[in-house]
Amino acid sequence: MLTMNPLKLNNLLSRIVADNDQRAFSMLFDHYHTRLLNLAMLFVTDYNIAEEVVSDVFFKILKKKEELPAIEKFEGYLFKMVKNYALNSLKQRSKERLHVRIDEIEDYMLPEDCNPEKKLVNKNLGEYLNQAINDLPPKRRLVFKMVKDERMSYREVAEILEISERTVEVHLKLAISDLRKVLQTYYDEHRDIIPLSNRGFLSLFL
Repeated sequence: MLTMNPLKLNNLLSRIVADNDQRAFSMLFDHYHTRLLNLAMLFVTDYNIAEEVVSDVFFKILKKKEELPAIEKFEGYLFKMVKNYALNSLKQRSKERLHVRIDEIEDYMLPEDCNPEKKLVNKNLGEYLNQAINDLPPKRRLVFKMVKDERMSYREVAEILEISERTVEVHLKLAISDLRKVLQTYYDEHRDIIPLSNRGFLSLFL
């Protein structure tokens, strides 16, 4: 979802603070809900828990609406709150590992056609790549998901994870390097079926 126009955002926040405008709050909620839910699910794999995290964040905002005018970079503030609430939720449930899931592995697939061999390659590749992503170190995997799947900028990721943009770039490059090695192995095993050059195959996914 695109960033909200600053003037519109300021208008909604002003209406919430000054008039307790429920319609303005609903518009704010609707605009950010899906993206914040997707962000929460980068940290927790349970949809209901992610929904709870996002709801808690919006409840907190509504409860302390008088503080909204003093918040700089409201969107970054929202993202950080979701991150912190999600991590706290994990701690409360005694989770020791950070779990990340792939929802739409089809994004990484070869174009579909009626060739049964290619369909089998797609199915196997999805499982192969999904496992490779899950095997990445937690921070590396998280950065990859946020940049590639959520289409976040380095700056957004850096603000949410409280690291430098350079560190984001390093994590992403390492993740891509790891996955390219996995894909290279897959290509070598299926080069007779995959109708792309080695370079084309690797660039298609990463």
